[in-house]
Amino acid sequence: MSRLSRRTFMQGAAATAVASSAGMTVAACEITQTNRNVLMLYIDDLRDWVGYMNTYPGVLTPNIDALMAQSISFDRAYCAVPTCPGSRASTAWGLSPLTTGVQTNTIADQYPLLNSDRKSLPEVFSDFGYTTYNRGKFFHNALPDRWDVTSPYLEINEMQVTGTPTFQETLFNFGTLASGEVHEDQLTADWFSTQLHQAQGPFFMGVGLFQPHVPWLLPQWAFDLYPLEGVMLPSATGCGPGDLDDVPAIGQDLAAQPRVFAKSQNDFINESGRAKEIVQAYLAAISHTDTMIGQVMNALADSGHDQDTVVALVSDHGYHLGEKLHWRKSTLWEQATRVPLLLRVPGAVPHVISHPVSTIDLAPTLLQAGGNQEYAGFEGSSLLTADSAYFDANPPVTHWQNNVSVRWQSWRYIRYHDGTEELYDQASDPYECTNLAGLTEHQAQKSQLAAFLP
Repeated sequence: MSRLSRRTFMQGAAATAVASSAGMTVAACEITQTNRNVLMLYIDDLRDWVGYMNTYPGVLTPNIDALMAQSISFDRAYCAVPTCPGSRASTAWGLSPLTTGVQTNTIADQYPLLNSDRKSLPEVFSDFGYTTYNRGKFFHNALPDRWDVTSPYLEINEMQVTGTPTFQETLFNFGTLASGEVHEDQLTADWFSTQLHQAQGPFFMGVGLFQPHVPWLLPQWAFDLYPLEGVMLPSATGCGPGDLDDVPAIGQDLAAQPRVFAKSQNDFINESGRAKEIVQAYLAAISHTDTMIGQVMNALADSGHDQDTVVALVSDHGYHLGEKLHWRKSTLWEQATRVPLLLRVPGAVPHVISHPVSTIDLAPTLLQAGGNQEYAGFEGSSLLTADSAYFDANPPVTHWQNNVSVRWQSWRYIRYHDGTEELYDQASDPYECTNLAGLTEHQAQKSQLAAFLP
């Protein structure tokens, strides 16, 4: 299959404009067919900057938007841990971070889970008679023994960055892909395009896409989509320089990490004058990933499997780009915890679910969407049969280094390990600027939310 270019990217944008114009109707999802194929698009470091979520003006994601028009869209989905190893452990095993024991960004923390008798999502599907396929990042690192069919790939720590200035080496590693070099995600899209045409069902395919995780080394066309003069800094619409004044000391310290030359990363970037270049590179990486998704979805449509394949799209966690005076992940605020989550089920009417949900529930959801029996080893519950009562009783909880946050209706409550707190009402404060935790009139609300925490 030919690789997608800027031209085919923009053609996809025109097609999406038609697809997205269709109205969304809320309807219950009925699963009647057994052994449906499942294609899971697992994206690294993609926050809520996709077109259909309307959180960043001008972001170009026509292929994700087209998938959304065919899907159940979970508009408020949240990760269990705001970094890769912990989030992927919880999502891929369907378990709370309290069970996985992974609440950090340390890869080695996954190993006790890998050596346990717990079964990951692809292994459960394999037990139900599926052939499982993987290329790219699904678990935090390559685990070929968990899959029936795999292809070797470079992991992020193997992606060498050469010839970049000190600023980029220190921070985000961005720039144009070297001439003649093929992007690792392009190789993944090519491989799955071939597998889709050759596979016999039922199959479970875990499509791991690295971008927009750093390094942002991309074809020039991806950067050309976002001229630097048109890039908007998200901090310009946020809370201002005094944003952290009412945040406890632990939260302020998380916002300052990782420090660069003894400065907070936010101060270092602002003083460099290159913040727009970083945002531009992140946007370009998003659109590059969207193009890869378009290639895989085109292959699915051409393969003969389209009508009997469930498609899921999810990111492992979000990302700050200056909001809350922070860059990267690793906080308990909205930017680091909210992720896109789409589920296309043949026969199900597309609709939007606005209740906050957890990615821990994705594993049992995919099992049910495939028409299979339940698996008792998952701690989450299928979102296909959930109702408002379930959502209100089981809000998403995010853990990070013995600190914890919960999202319930329009509220976020954070409790740090020293007992200090934050409380935000996104209905009136969407950027989480004003900490309400110390106000007398919100004590009852705070107590209600605290009851959801371990």
